[in-house]
Amino acid sequence: MRRSIALGFAALLALSAPTLAGDLVPLAEKAEAELAAGRASAAVDALEAALDAVWKATPLTFRKATFVTEPPSGFGAYMARKDAVFAPGEPLLVYAEPIGFAWKPDGGGYACDLVIDVTLRDKGGEVLWEKREIGRMALKSHARNHEFMMKLDLNIRGLPAGDFRLDAAVRDEVSHKWGAFSLPFTVKG
Repeated sequence: MRRSIALGFAALLALSAPTLAGDLVPLAEKAEAELAAGRASAAVDALEAALDAVWKATPLTFRKATFVTEPPSGFGAYMARKDAVFAPGEPLLVYAEPIGFAWKPDGGGYACDLVIDVTLRDKGGEVLWEKREIGRMALKSHARNHEFMMKLDLNIRGLPAGDFRLDAAVRDEVSHKWGAFSLPFTVKG
């Protein structure tokens, strides 16, 4: 059973980044051997090494990006809006989970640095408002965290009723990768 789980994990990772398949299978097998020997912590370390390999090969992208009802309190700790319909003057609160960003050595640990640009567009795609470097999500840690979230709190006043799109472009200052997400929304009232 444990072997099936480890090999299943390796197969999943191999499908995620086929060029890494040769690196992932030995790490999954090592995790299986460590777990069988009663060294669960070492098994988790081996699987994290596999995740690190996939992470480095992944473009900067977003596993999740959604409007929320209140500022999120942490990774996965958010209340998604039931819809993307806002009253005039209501703030746009966004929760997003980036993946594929890079870490660099920093002292005795690691640092990441993501910069956010936002653009507001009307239904036809015309730019109504944009702000470069509206936010910076930087973190220093003793680990290369994979559970990382970003939050935006945008108070855009004066929008008439209608359909709009919020575009966010995120730049990784460590790897120089770019990623983006778009969230359509409506103002009614």
